[in-house]
Amino acid sequence: MEAKLALGEPRVLISRQAILHNARVIRQSIGPGVKLCAMVKADAYGHGAKIVADTLCHFDGGDTDGFSAPAADQLGVATIEEAAALPLGENSQTPVLIFRPVENVFLGRQREAIELAVRRGWVLTVITSAAADDLNRVAQSINHRARVQVMVDTGISRCGTSLDSLEHLLGHIASRPGLRLVGVSTHFASSEEADDPFNREQLRRFREATDRYAQRDPRLIRHTANSGAIFFAPDAHLDMVRPGIALYGVDPTGTPNIDRALKPVMRWTAPLLMIRDLPAGASVGYGQTWTAKSRTRVGLVPVGYADGYPRMYSNRAAMSVLGKLAPVLGRVSMDLTVIDLTRVPQAVIGDEVTVMDNDPMSAVSVYQLAEWAETIPYEVFCRIGPRVKRVSLEQVEDVEPIADSSANDET
Repeated sequence: MEAKLALGEPRVLISRQAILHNARVIRQSIGPGVKLCAMVKADAYGHGAKIVADTLCHFDGGDTDGFSAPAADQLGVATIEEAAALPLGENSQTPVLIFRPVENVFLGRQREAIELAVRRGWVLTVITSAAADDLNRVAQSINHRARVQVMVDTGISRCGTSLDSLEHLLGHIASRPGLRLVGVSTHFASSEEADDPFNREQLRRFREATDRYAQRDPRLIRHTANSGAIFFAPDAHLDMVRPGIALYGVDPTGTPNIDRALKPVMRWTAPLLMIRDLPAGASVGYGQTWTAKSRTRVGLVPVGYADGYPRMYSNRAAMSVLGKLAPVLGRVSMDLTVIDLTRVPQAVIGDEVTVMDNDPMSAVSVYQLAEWAETIPYEVFCRIGPRVKRVSLEQVEDVEPIADSSANDET
């Protein structure tokens, strides 16, 4: 068969309906009065922060006694740069939490970024008195008051002020006129493991250290629960939860759970770029790691490790064509991957190839791709590169509203 070439490009298809469905599932798990901070860091876990944030913030959340609100009360990002890239206007009332702690305030462009965050009212994370002092000076120099949260380390030993230092730091912040404390948080080390006793120990430490401050200031938002704790530790919901992977339809355990009713948001597709019939003895790809034992029809897919389809998938993974598995042949290269079309003789150039399906039980689900790569779904999502265009499946008018359970009060 003569080789022919199709035009087209890989795409990640993002379902706004699924995003809102997952937010609904989370709302039902946390109940009324608990805020939802949607984690959209790392380009919304590779899903496209602009599409995800627009969906969560700009679609009505349904009416409850005449009240209408977005699906998310707040948005969480890692950096000021990520916050600035969100589709929020300068006068947006959507609170944005920036989780990477403030340091090096006066180093060049970081000063400009800090000023932007303070002017926009974004919440900055502080874990040291020195950073609090620097931030206080910046805020006062532009006649603003910086909104801050304190992250406390209760056992993950990553970033956060120590339990022993918390009281001093909170008092330090309270004495600085350019700062306003709005929240205190911590992060669980093993929240996806429901029976791990260390989860309860971390929560005990956090509550013991912060209960009195919450009693003094009812507006103080305490938050500990990521996706795992939302489902496994209801006593950790406190004032706000921070769903990440669950918003994108993946069970926090890393294995599908139909009873949880989460819907995967992403489907990754690419066109079948070329079809060839190889004679017996022909090899495929760099290093000739696969050789045809008999005449074999193969297809070329414009996806490679530069797009986030790792070289580890060589001779190991598969894609789906017309509902049938097409194993990867030879090494995955930077821009291209060859697949076996033996089971799909009817395939033609231009047919859609499913690189990752949004069916959790699919043979090419994110769970299966993670297993092939010996990693977790988070990483599979996050490494999908910018060459793969993120596209919304639905138009605005096609999206159903999500039921709301709490008002979006200012923090």
